[in-house]
Amino acid sequence: MSKNLEPGFSKIDDLLSDVEQSTGSEKLLTEIDELCGEIDDSLEHRKKEITEWSIERKRKEATDADDPFVLNLLSMDESFNVRILSACNPNTPEASLRRLAEDADDYVKMVMANNPNCTSDLLDRISETSREQEVLDAVKNHPNTSVATRHKIKNRM
Repeated sequence: MSKNLEPGFSKIDDLLSDVEQSTGSEKLLTEIDELCGEIDDSLEHRKKEITEWSIERKRKEATDADDPFVLNLLSMDESFNVRILSACNPNTPEASLRRLAEDADDYVKMVMANNPNCTSDLLDRISETSREQEVLDAVKNHPNTSVATRHKIKNRM
């Protein structure tokens, strides 16, 4: 099963374009439904495969992966260590980091504040939800932290 789903999405776009130009659209819509079903099945299979990895494999992938789908799943893993490692990975998608920022654990927030690709908005959110000095220092020293966030942190200390 291919990990790259782009050809399927491209084919769906082509079929939708054909539908717009065709009078026999029912057959084309059926093909689109079938392709969407195949993509759903592929994603579910991939998700199952990833969630069944050994803890060692999850840790390695959380550190080294660049696949947003894999990193998103690992950022929600039941293992605290896997979530932390995904928070460190500069390839972890922003949406996954944003979800991690809401984690009650300040250690997760501190790790994220050291992620080189953490956005200024996310750094601001981390600074708003943490009172821990180590977290605030990490946010304050991050190159993506806005002047306004640095000012808020400075005035809170």
